[in-house]
Amino acid sequence: MEKKRIDDYEPGPVPSPRGLDRFGFIKQDANTSEGGVKTSRSAHEHERIKEGRRVRKWRKMIGVGGSDWKHYLRRKPYVVKRRIRKGIPDCLRGFVWQLISGSRDLLLMNPGVYEQLVIYETSASELDIIRDISRTFPSHVFFQQRHGPGQRSLYNVLKAYSVFDRDVGYVQGMGFLAGLLLLYMSEEDAFWLLVALLKGAVHAPMEGLYLTGLPLVQQYLFQFERLVRERLPKLGEHFSEECINPSMYASQWFITVFSYSFPFHLALRIWDVFLYEGVKIVFKVGLALLMYCHDDLVKLPFEKLIHALKNFPEDAMNPDTLLPLAYSIKITKRLEELKEEYEKKNGKMSRSGEHSKKPILPSIHSN
Repeated sequence: MEKKRIDDYEPGPVPSPRGLDRFGFIKQDANTSEGGVKTSRSAHEHERIKEGRRVRKWRKMIGVGGSDWKHYLRRKPYVVKRRIRKGIPDCLRGFVWQLISGSRDLLLMNPGVYEQLVIYETSASELDIIRDISRTFPSHVFFQQRHGPGQRSLYNVLKAYSVFDRDVGYVQGMGFLAGLLLLYMSEEDAFWLLVALLKGAVHAPMEGLYLTGLPLVQQYLFQFERLVRERLPKLGEHFSEECINPSMYASQWFITVFSYSFPFHLALRIWDVFLYEGVKIVFKVGLALLMYCHDDLVKLPFEKLIHALKNFPEDAMNPDTLLPLAYSIKITKRLEELKEEYEKKNGKMSRSGEHSKKPILPSIHSN
C-alpha cells in the first residue's frame, strides 16, 4: 500500500466496496459489523462521531509528524496507556504503532538499508517464502491476487528480514506478523517494525519465537501452563485429566500474536497494547478467554475440548468484554518469577534474547 503522511488521514470508517468489511476482508455476513453484531444506520453515525472525537485527541497528543509524541509520553504516560487500551483510531494506527514500537527511529537512523536487503541480497529462504505467501490472510483483498502488490510486498519484507537476521531466517508464522503490518504501513516501515519486535527495540527480544527449537515459545507455554494452574485450578486439573497442554492450543497465540485465527478487529486491539506494553498482554488475553469460557470448558471431554480451545464463541471475542477482563489480570511479577524458574530448569541457553550473536543495528536501544 502507498505510504501516507499522518495528516493525509481523515477520521471515520474506511469506505469499502460491497462484499468487503472496513478492513478489506471478504464479509462473512453483509448485515453484521466486524464485531458480529447487527448495526443500524444511527449506530454507525454515533460511532463515526465518537471516532472523530478520538482522532482529534490523538492528533493533539501526537503532534504533526509525531513531533509531540515523546514529550506527551513523558508528561502523561498513564493517559497514553489508557487511550491505547481503549484502541488506537484505525486511521492513525500504523503511524502510532511505529512510534510506540521504536521502529520509526530505526528507520530514520538506517536510510537505504531496506532497499539494499531487498534488491542486492539473496536469501536461502526465498522458495519457502514464495510457497507460504498465499496462506497469509487469503481472504484479504490486498493479498488475494497471485503475485499482486500485496503478495510482492509481503515477499519483500520477509526476504529482507531473512537476510538481515540469517540466524532466524524465515519461519512460517512470521508471515502473519508482516502481513498485518503491511495493511497499515509501507514495506520499509513494516520491515523496521518487525526488526524492532524481534530484536527488542523497546521490549524484550522476541526472535526466540522463530529460532531453531522455538525456545521462546517453549518458555511462554511453560509460563502459561503454570498460570492456568494457579489462576484457574479447576480448569487446570481438568486439562491434566484430559491430557491437554498449552502446545495444543496456545502456540499460535504467541507465534502470531493472535493474528492467525482471531477476529481481525480483536487482533488489532490486542496489537495496540502488545506494541506498547509487551508480550504480557498475550498471556492476559489467553487467561481471560479461559476465564470467560471456564464453566463450559470444565465439562468437555478431550475431543470437544480441543475444538472449543480453537473455536471460542463469538461473545468471548468481543473486545469490549474480553479486554477489560484481561487488563484486570495482574501477572507481571509472576511472569518474571516463572521465567527465572524456567531458565534454572532448562539452562541459560533457553534465553532467546541472549542466543543471537548478531547485534541489532546501531542505537537500537537508545529509545
